[in-house]
Amino acid sequence: MSEASTRVVSFEPVPGQSHPSNRSPGGRVLDLMIESRPVLLGVMILVLGTYMAVVHGTRFINEANLASVLLDAAQAGILTIGMTILMIGGAIDLSIGAVLSLAGIVAGIMVKEYQIDVATAMLAGLAVGAVCGVVNGLIVTRLHINALIATLATMGIYRGVAQIISGTGETTIGHGFSWLGQSDFLAIQYPFWIMFGLVLLFTFLTSRSRFFRQFYFIGGNERAARLSGIRSDRVIFAGFVLVCTLAALAGLLTASRLDSAIISAGTGVELKVITAAVLGGAALKGGSGSIPGAFLGVIFIAMLQNALIISRVPVFYQQIVVGLVLIAAVSTEFLQSRRGR
Repeated sequence: MSEASTRVVSFEPVPGQSHPSNRSPGGRVLDLMIESRPVLLGVMILVLGTYMAVVHGTRFINEANLASVLLDAAQAGILTIGMTILMIGGAIDLSIGAVLSLAGIVAGIMVKEYQIDVATAMLAGLAVGAVCGVVNGLIVTRLHINALIATLATMGIYRGVAQIISGTGETTIGHGFSWLGQSDFLAIQYPFWIMFGLVLLFTFLTSRSRFFRQFYFIGGNERAARLSGIRSDRVIFAGFVLVCTLAALAGLLTASRLDSAIISAGTGVELKVITAAVLGGAALKGGSGSIPGAFLGVIFIAMLQNALIISRVPVFYQQIVVGLVLIAAVSTEFLQSRRGR
């Protein structure tokens, strides 16, 4: 009998590591938090909520404030759905804030200046977002320009167009445009329920739909995806159209809620959206991410900003905190990759 056939396989643990069954309960919980972003976010939301309830009491735990947190999550949540799907495919769109503003201004002017009915104006706003997505998608997939550079350029273009169209930079709309954004169900305004419905829809699509599953294959290994017959350019193109259409929807809901189309709407929202997506498990290199995780990321960011406001932290420090959260989220991605080696 050969030496190879009689070789004994050793199951001794690697130095510095312990067998999962020998881990303490605390260690197993830590492992689960590192490996599962939704679990980590659930713990973070629970800790933050408990802290705010103890320190600020009814200033934080009251119906009006909780409704405000959920409403604040609506805009970022809709944007994060599209961004997460695109990031799973290995791309990022920095123009979403400008598209949000442009769609709201176009719809607002159509209603106010040209007396066009609200439904038609909103469809036009969605079409504007889709066109912006087509432009972004063509630049990235046909001209093969890096998505970050391409969408950074189109961000300036779309916001410039919005400024030219709006003139003053702010347009009060009226004519019943505010109905969708200001109506409520169970004391929570419609934008949150629309966002929640989209979360459920795209959670199903990304887990069950063959088309949306292709984003994972492309983000994980684009060359292998191509060899398996996936038309990666077409899929990523569709991803850009989707994210910009959802950005337009967020812009319409924001304009409806405020009953005003504002050029500054969506400014800086990209940081919040990318942070929420990464918190939810979306990798910057692509190939991973989930809509439920992104939703929890949005809720955490909304709660965090609400906590900072209640604590009277200046707005500039709030931006610093969100940036630090993004760094921490990327760090957990690094820890996961190290543990997976």
